[in-house]
Amino acid sequence: MIQEDSVHLEIRNQKLRLLPEKALFWENKSGLIISDVHLGKAGHFRKHGIALPQKLNDKNLELIDNLILRWSPKWILFLGDLFHSEKNEEWESFKTWRTKYSEIDFYLVMGNHELYPEEDYRIMGITCSKTYDADPFLFIHDENEFTGKSDRLIISGHVHPAVRLNGKGKQSVRLPCFFVDERRAILPAFGSLTGNYTLKPSKRSQVYGIIDNQILQIQ
Repeated sequence: MIQEDSVHLEIRNQKLRLLPEKALFWENKSGLIISDVHLGKAGHFRKHGIALPQKLNDKNLELIDNLILRWSPKWILFLGDLFHSEKNEEWESFKTWRTKYSEIDFYLVMGNHELYPEEDYRIMGITCSKTYDADPFLFIHDENEFTGKSDRLIISGHVHPAVRLNGKGKQSVRLPCFFVDERRAILPAFGSLTGNYTLKPSKRSQVYGIIDNQILQIQ
């Protein structure tokens, strides 16, 4: 196993960086891709009597701040489930945060938690679509929703992928991960309040777990 602070992949003659913040940077196009942030989830729980702190939402935005500072993207693509629930104070926080980056183009591939009209996003300067086609990749929230034919490599989120590592004495740990094979790549959930789903990689899969701000190449 190799542990690094980021992993460089070359896929279809394009240079991609897997980042330990659970994001993807497309070097050729200076694009930052982030999936499943689930902003507003803490506020949703507070509304239903579970006292989760506002700072959980703020932490997600601060992480994106740090990524922008480090990688200077020209555009950011949110790969679905940017928000989790009905509008709350965290929606207003995001609107204010967005104004800091008027020079950056924002795109949103609609996920199953996007409850608001596209017009609400457009007012904030976010372009919405069901898919984002950028040769040689096709970005979509849930790969299972794509039923057509395409020669693109499909990059998705939605399932919050994780991998289980087993040690001696029946010990095991489950890590969020990037999952890559010859036809697809699945990004881990970016948000701090997300669960995950353990995937079983095949022999052809490349799996990169995330732990302690490092990326662990598992296979």
